[in-house]
Amino acid sequence: MAMEHDNNKLISLLDSIDIGSNEARTYAALLSFGSASIRKVAAETGINRGTTYDCLKHLVSLGLVSVKNDGGKRDHYSAESPERINDLIRDKRRDLLDAANNAKDLIPNLLASQAAPAGRPLVRYYEDDEGVATILRDVLQTCRTQEQPNYYAYSSAPVRHFLYRNFPQFTERRIDAGITVKVISVGGGGEEAEKSERKWLPGAPTQGISSYTIIYEDKIATISVAQNNTPYGVVIEDAGAATMQRLLFEQLWSQL
Repeated sequence: MAMEHDNNKLISLLDSIDIGSNEARTYAALLSFGSASIRKVAAETGINRGTTYDCLKHLVSLGLVSVKNDGGKRDHYSAESPERINDLIRDKRRDLLDAANNAKDLIPNLLASQAAPAGRPLVRYYEDDEGVATILRDVLQTCRTQEQPNYYAYSSAPVRHFLYRNFPQFTERRIDAGITVKVISVGGGGEEAEKSERKWLPGAPTQGISSYTIIYEDKIATISVAQNNTPYGVVIEDAGAATMQRLLFEQLWSQL
C-alpha cells in the first residue's frame, strides 16, 4: 500500500514538470526492477510495447533512464537515481525564469503594437476571478513604464473583497514596483497600505453601487460584480477619456 501511495505521488510530481503518466508509470516500474527489458516493463505497467518504447526513449533523453545492450538482441533499461528529478525541476525553473525575462521585454512591445480599431477606443472584456487578476496585472505592467508610476481608483465596499482573490500578492507587487495610488472610497472600510492615500466620499449613497474603477495611463478599468456574484471587468483604452477621468478625479480629490 505504501509503495502504491509513493508511486501515485511520483506520477503526480512528474506530471507537474510535464512528464506524462505513461512515462511516470514506466519510470516507477523500472525503479522497482533495477533493470528490465521493454517486454517486462510493458507487462508490469499494462502499457503496450510500442508506447512503452516511446516512453523509455523519452525518459532516456531526460536522463531518468539509461539503456544497455549486453550483446544480445534486447536492450535493458535501468532507472537513474530519483535525485535526477531535482535536476529536472531546476532546469524547468531556469527555463521559466528565462521565459519571464523574455516576456518582460516582449509583451510591452506587443501591447504597444496592438492596433485599436480606426478612430475608436480599444475595449476589452474580462470575466471571473482570473479575468480580474488579468486586469490587475495589466495595471502593474502599464504603470511600471511610467516615469512616476501611479494610478487613481474609485472604490466601493461591495466589490473590494472580490478584487484580489486570484491575485492576493497585488498590493505587495505594487509596493515593490514603487507604484503609488490615490483612492476615493464610497462607503466605509478600505485598508491603508504603503504608497497609497485614501479619502472617503462623505454622504454618498451606497445602495446599488458595486464597482471599482481604476484610471491608469491611457486606460480606464471598471470592475463590477454580477447578480450571481461573478466578478467581471471592462478596460477601455482611450487617451482622451482617461485624461478626462483623471481630471475629474483630481478635482474631487482636492475638495475632500
